[in-house]
Amino acid sequence: MSTKPPSHHLASMSLSVMDLFQSCRPASMQLNNVSWTQPKAQSAFLSGLNLEIKAGELLTIVGPNGSGKTSLLRCLYRMNPPDQGEVLLDNQSIWSLSAKQCAKRIATVLQDAGHAIGLSVFEMVEIGLTPKSLSWKSSKEDRQIVDKALAALDVLSLKERRFETLSGGEKQRVMIARALAQQPDVLILDEPTNHLDIRHQLEVLELLNQLPCTVIVSLHDLSLAASYADRILIMQAGQIIDCAPPLEALTKEQIRNVFSVESVTHTQPNTPRPSYSFHLETEKEQA
Repeated sequence: MSTKPPSHHLASMSLSVMDLFQSCRPASMQLNNVSWTQPKAQSAFLSGLNLEIKAGELLTIVGPNGSGKTSLLRCLYRMNPPDQGEVLLDNQSIWSLSAKQCAKRIATVLQDAGHAIGLSVFEMVEIGLTPKSLSWKSSKEDRQIVDKALAALDVLSLKERRFETLSGGEKQRVMIARALAQQPDVLILDEPTNHLDIRHQLEVLELLNQLPCTVIVSLHDLSLAASYADRILIMQAGQIIDCAPPLEALTKEQIRNVFSVESVTHTQPNTPRPSYSFHLETEKEQA
């Protein structure tokens, strides 16, 4: 897993949230010849997928709209049962586990932040404690966990607010805080930066990069994916095209073939990681 040092501002947040992961056992995950068919579809959408996700790594998943990123994530967090093949968590089929057993180890953040009516921000995050809770009544330690998770996402000041009154970006950060409060061994996030401003996009990804658990995240922004991933998985038409370190996966040719755009690779200051700018193919380039 990457070990880039966080900024001073993020360092205190990272130290706080690390308290939540003292008992973390980062897990490996594996897809063995996994196929999945969308309801009412005539043929498999995901077909013959093979993938090994290393314990403790940060894997980003990229691809055009409709390429299968969300469908793949749903197989990984036990929502879509595969038509064939198997999904393993530490070499054990996730479908041999109960939903609660999975929830104790895997936390998810979906694109839709939800529409909980009447719950406070604190109560929304407190739900993340449910899989490991031994009592219906929250303890002092439980409340400290929630506060640390809220602080890590810079929403502690909102904890008494009703969740439905928040902006889209605030709701997204609250849902990520809920996943952290769950103290997972695997954290799966589907487009977590969609509603966030630039600063909070960077802060969220910096935080994810510091977590000791296995992190699997889908992103549209190739520069963000390249800046924080240990490996990038590229999807197209329900297939895995490549899975490799950023500079190996996001070549000019690969970007052209998968995303149908031309790209220019830039070197970021203070880091060997690349960033990208894009343009449509010109007549000169076509010639």
